[in-house]
Amino acid sequence: MSLKPTIGIETHIELNTNTKMFCRCAVVDTDEPNISLCPTCIGLPGALPVPNKKAIEFITLLALSTGCEITSKGMFHRKNYFYPDLPKNYQISQFDLPVGLNGELEIVIGEDRDFIQIERVHMEEDTGKSSHSGSGRIESATSTALDFNRSGVPLVEIVTKPVISSSKQAVAYIEELRQLSIDLNISEGRLEKGNLRFDANISVAPEDSTELGTKVEIKNMNSLRSLERAIDYEIQRQTKALEDGVEIVQETRHWDENKEVTSTMRSKEGSADYRYFSDPDLPNMFLSDEFIKEVETLMPLLPKAQREELMTTGLSLSQSNILSKSDDWIKKLYVEVFDQTKDSIASYNWITGELQGQMRKANIEVLPEWFNDDYLSEIIELIKSNKISFTSAKIILTEILTTETTPSKVAEQKNLFQENDSEKISEMINQIIKENQDIVDRIKSGEDKLVGFLVGQLMKQSNGSVNPGMAKELLLKELEG
Repeated sequence: MSLKPTIGIETHIELNTNTKMFCRCAVVDTDEPNISLCPTCIGLPGALPVPNKKAIEFITLLALSTGCEITSKGMFHRKNYFYPDLPKNYQISQFDLPVGLNGELEIVIGEDRDFIQIERVHMEEDTGKSSHSGSGRIESATSTALDFNRSGVPLVEIVTKPVISSSKQAVAYIEELRQLSIDLNISEGRLEKGNLRFDANISVAPEDSTELGTKVEIKNMNSLRSLERAIDYEIQRQTKALEDGVEIVQETRHWDENKEVTSTMRSKEGSADYRYFSDPDLPNMFLSDEFIKEVETLMPLLPKAQREELMTTGLSLSQSNILSKSDDWIKKLYVEVFDQTKDSIASYNWITGELQGQMRKANIEVLPEWFNDDYLSEIIELIKSNKISFTSAKIILTEILTTETTPSKVAEQKNLFQENDSEKISEMINQIIKENQDIVDRIKSGEDKLVGFLVGQLMKQSNGSVNPGMAKELLLKELEG
């Protein structure tokens, strides 16, 4: 039986606002518990919520950036459920009237593009945080501590349609959504801090079926690696169950990072279980045309447009995609170096490869203030003009990352300029041939690989100052003559 997987992703993005969604408590980044809360945060009787306009602006901006239809007349709903970190016993969210509907997001995998359809973009408040002692799992904990610093922090939830067919597509989608939130400046997008959290809904059905299989939700995926492995595992688990004639149960499952398996958490709730109804403490939300136009003026160059722009310089789609998801200083440096060198591949390779590699190796997080695009541009031009070798260029880069100097000065001080005078190189070649006549005879007898040995001897004698390409070319001419 041929089976196909179908995946939908629900993503919560923590918004980068100063205050919470429905009160004036500060959004804090601290391990010290319960220092930013009020009667509204912890659901005390009589506390009334007041919406955060900046959060609504951010959510509208995200909805617009994904091409959603904006719901101008919306409302807040209460999503009712009991859990210790939700003292009100309901979460303020949105149900049938979300901010955005029917959008899409372009993703890139290698040199291929695809579009993930987005079902809805809506706002809600975050819950508190439960810390279970011992293993970290509630079923084996001896006690649970509650921290309400996070309670009421504004979130935007993005729900895709069930159109994702593989774990790689899911990862590419989250990467794109994360970068979009960063570029929009609505979130830091840091997975390790929980700024962006996601759940996957997975089902498997026969290839020719017009209906989806039974949906299973996977939680506790806190990295892209976890997301990919959890989806792959769950697809395999459901596929085997169907092949063995075992019925799939609709449920929520937990991803165990250490064991790399999913396990049952609870039965999966439907919307009816949450008993949604309009929040009586909040007025209906009206997003005027004027407000939407104001939000549109905040729209930066989106990742998709950035890729198109970068490709005009000569980069491939995959290279442009990598750059579009890089830090701003990397994108800026690439554009500046390319403007000088007009060499997209060299500019890209030196910035994303050697420069970042040396920075990681030396634990340099920020480029020194004296370092600028002129330095990398000069290094690339020195290589292209055969004045220095690639190896010498790496040495120069190391030096200018730690010392305020220039590539040319380093090359001169360290004697890294290559000898390109053909007459001088020919003189050295003749000397090498005289000293290695037995090797020359073997080359003439057909052992062509020994040419490399003679080139190596020449480089050694010149202390690496000879252009190796020119040296080999002149050596072969001399041998043929």
